[in-house]
Amino acid sequence: MGNATKVRLAMLGKKQVDVLSEVRKRGYANLEASQLNAYINERNTTPQAKAVMKIVDDVLDEWENKAI
Repeated sequence: MGNATKVRLAMLGKKQVDVLSEVRKRGYANLEASQLNAYINERNTTPQAKAVMKIVDDVLDEWENKAI
């Protein structure tokens, strides 16, 4: 998933900080950039990591749909 997330971000011209902002708005206000990076790179697979990655996927889906 990590590489796929990075590819999707690149194709949209977005960065992890853009996703971080959206994740914070959707319930993880205190999420640090380093935590998000660990989740995206699959170095952390806790339940919170899975929940955050679900949000990341949803955000990317929304951005991709807007780009069409």
